[in-house]
Amino acid sequence: MSCCNSFPLSEKLGQACWAVLAVTLGGVGCIAQELDQAGMRAELQRLEAICRAHHLETEAAITATWLPAQTSDQQRYYLPTEPMSETSSVGQADALRANWAKHFNSARVRYAQWLFSQAVERAADGDEAEAFRLLWQVLREDASHTDANRILGTLATAARVKPRLRKGTLTHSEFGWPAGSYSRIETPHFMLTTRGEPRESIELAHSMEAFYALWRQVFYPLWAPPGVLTRRLEGRNLPWERSREMQVTLLRDRDDYLQVLGVAEKNVAISVGYYEPRLQKSFFYFGDGWQATLFHELTHQLFAEATNIGADPDAGGLAGVWLTEGIANYMESLTERDSYWTLGGYAAPRLQTARYRAIRDGYWDGWHEFTQAGRERWKQDPQIGLLYAQATGLSHLFMDQLQQPAARRTFLQALVSVYQNSADFDPLLALLGKDDEAAKLAYQNALTLSDSQVAQVCQSGLPCSSLVLAGSELKPETWSQLAVLAPDLEWLDVSFSNAVPDDLQWLDQAKKLQRLSVEGTHCDSQLLARLRPLPALIELDLTGCNIDDEGLNALRGHPALETLWLEGTHATPAAKEMLSTLPNLKACHSESIGWAKTPQ
Repeated sequence: MSCCNSFPLSEKLGQACWAVLAVTLGGVGCIAQELDQAGMRAELQRLEAICRAHHLETEAAITATWLPAQTSDQQRYYLPTEPMSETSSVGQADALRANWAKHFNSARVRYAQWLFSQAVERAADGDEAEAFRLLWQVLREDASHTDANRILGTLATAARVKPRLRKGTLTHSEFGWPAGSYSRIETPHFMLTTRGEPRESIELAHSMEAFYALWRQVFYPLWAPPGVLTRRLEGRNLPWERSREMQVTLLRDRDDYLQVLGVAEKNVAISVGYYEPRLQKSFFYFGDGWQATLFHELTHQLFAEATNIGADPDAGGLAGVWLTEGIANYMESLTERDSYWTLGGYAAPRLQTARYRAIRDGYWDGWHEFTQAGRERWKQDPQIGLLYAQATGLSHLFMDQLQQPAARRTFLQALVSVYQNSADFDPLLALLGKDDEAAKLAYQNALTLSDSQVAQVCQSGLPCSSLVLAGSELKPETWSQLAVLAPDLEWLDVSFSNAVPDDLQWLDQAKKLQRLSVEGTHCDSQLLARLRPLPALIELDLTGCNIDDEGLNALRGHPALETLWLEGTHATPAAKEMLSTLPNLKACHSESIGWAKTPQ
């Protein structure tokens, strides 16, 4: 019996598939031609087909999603990513996986060659910002790419740093902490003083350097000396940046955080992080939403300390605070997606609140008053949350969604003007309309999602935890596409849209859904039967819907509901009996029932 015949038939076929593919590739380990984007997609499709044929489902999924489709509402950014492991142990499946990894890694290296050539072309055309982003994408495909690593230099190595924690050996000079009660972690761009747990502290240090590298890609023109990338491409060793170590403090817990910061700074008590511009330090503790807060506060810190725009530490103090806070809120949308990062997007969590306030509530703070407001006015405004929402909506709009080439550039120019205390908002207003009323209408229209935009969210393959479709007029087939988002949805608002019960047949799949509003729609009692199986639903707004006492019986005994809105429905005081079966109900808003707040 020959050596080949000693293998099972399926394994021989598998090896044959990989062998044929290797010939097509030019042989793994050989110097192969570069792959452009179309060639890379074709190669990945072939690799995926072979994986599916041999039931390598994990590898097939990685291959299928490696090059995500470009979308108009999101930006994509990259960090160095190591190649897949090509080692294998005894066994057919492991051998097949190792073969897949070899071919997958080879395709990535060839694609990186093409990406590098694109970076060179962009730089030659004068677009250094795009060339810079492409160099990072090169390292996503081939982390050992010699030229990309040389050009990016310490920026690339910093993104792969392995932080080390060292105990403080002296009493802390500023806070008086005893020796040994705190530690320090020094990374290429940060000095982290920490009272947190070692694991959390190292995780924070990793996240800070990753964010630093991504922030550099997003805002390249605001920190990079003009021409530096072109000169580094030519082999000249010009420095990227002036050496600076930014100060960050991680506190032990909320009590430690409040004790260090005090309560003089309004809103500190409800935060988990804060950048103090006068001290040039950020303070954090690990709490809910810590990563979004980290990205928000580091955005403030990097604009103040790591640009070449001559930033005033008190930027936004006199006017334009909406821009400094809006861009920080926008950066909270930065999300890791396995081997790449996304920024922005129609489904960005903060943007849902902005859309809700703008469309459902019709909120708009007049352009002049809003843009000219400084930090103190915001702190004293009891509706500060609404101001933040409008700042978030406008920032997403100008950065991603206006579909005008000048929008992002004009927005960043206005942001720079605020940091230089020479705020000029007229160019931004011109992008929205001729006056305040036109700007309001353009803002609300731009935030209202269309069929194509909703389809883009559904087809992205990315999880979506919150989605506001207030005011949307969608086709039935678009409503049905939302079924793919159902498993991850926690908040859904379709208020004042054209949704009807048949459009939302997939709602019973939304097992994580906590908040649902169908206010002002044609949804009726038929919808409520689909809500009964939703174990996490705590808030339901049925205001203005065609729902009566009999229909409400579909909610009888719901274990989680805490808040109901029934204003404008056909519910009567007789519904109190059904409401009494809801064990966690805390509020029912309905004058007709006579039960406005707390059930008796």
